[in-house]
Amino acid sequence: MRFLSRIALASALIALPLASGATASIGGLWCGAGLLHEFTLEIAQQVATVQARLIRKSRVREISGHVEGSRVLLDPQRDHTMELQAQGDELRIVTGSGVLALAAGQSFTRASGGTCKG
Repeated sequence: MRFLSRIALASALIALPLASGATASIGGLWCGAGLLHEFTLEIAQQVATVQARLIRKSRVREISGHVEGSRVLLDPQRDHTMELQAQGDELRIVTGSGVLALAAGQSFTRASGGTCKG
């Protein structure tokens, strides 16, 4: 019985940060998967604020936004918005407006070894 109580306590402590509105840690290099395989996403995170560089070949687009729990909400870029969902080592594009709407459902995966293999 005492063993089960410890498991229940440990489970509650693990779930506590998520329940209290913890911010997902998404800083670092992300590699485009599937249709986004030519893209990389470099994210610098300061708690709930993000500054990022979306790179494809030699073209770089600076973007910014904020993190709410596991959601990443990007500031409007040329009247286009995008929302991503962080889950483990994946950032999935949930919604977008304008041309970014075409990317819904696509994802980025966390870089392995500090680089995207291309």
